[in-house]
Amino acid sequence: MKIAIVWYGRMWKLVEEYSIKRWHTITSIIDPIKNTKIEDLLKNEFDVIIEFSIPEIALENMKFYSTNNFKVIMATTGWYNKLPEVKNMFSKSWTILWSWNFSLWVHLFWKMVENTSKIMNKFEDYDVFWHEFHHNKKADSPSGTAIKTANIILENIDRKTSIITEELSHRAIKAEEIHFSSTRWWSIPWTHQVYFDSVFDTIKIEHQARTREWFALWSVVSAEWLKDKIWYFEIDDFIRELI
Repeated sequence: MKIAIVWYGRMWKLVEEYSIKRWHTITSIIDPIKNTKIEDLLKNEFDVIIEFSIPEIALENMKFYSTNNFKVIMATTGWYNKLPEVKNMFSKSWTILWSWNFSLWVHLFWKMVENTSKIMNKFEDYDVFWHEFHHNKKADSPSGTAIKTANIILENIDRKTSIITEELSHRAIKAEEIHFSSTRWWSIPWTHQVYFDSVFDTIKIEHQARTREWFALWSVVSAEWLKDKIWYFEIDDFIRELI
């Protein structure tokens, strides 16, 4: 498979490394540091684009991809408030797969949260909250992983109807709200924690990521899955075939 990498940031070396390990070829690297621009994709041959960039750039790039009917693994996070706009760009001619998180293990974590939430929906003595730790270079807070987790809990626990991500300095949290808090700190491993708490005990589900390599590997594996497809996909469409 021929792969184009967009944005020569912290992830590109890992994406390149795992692409080569899986017998693929990098035909384009688009980034100002390399003195290349998005329009240069029109000059090169490739099967799929893998993009790890920043939200503002990702949104503009998706407009370009849709115009030129490219296939793209959109691994950039933090642009989800623009998802309706992206869906409006979508047509039967260009192809996109995006995810809140490209780690397989996070998706297993989400399955655990979903199943546990369905059980806890029957037990009103338990409250639920979330906390995450990320390194201090993380651009979005709460993370896409947090937002996805919040949606899973809201879909499965009837007594919870909204999330709160800001500081509660002037009022107590309401019974129907879930507090999703975040810490950004130095180089701490990325940690996601969901707590189900009662006056008697606490149940915790935790995922901790120690390396970026999983994100790079699974973006490449996702690209292999996407290569022969044309449509709008979310990562759940791919994960469903694995678990």
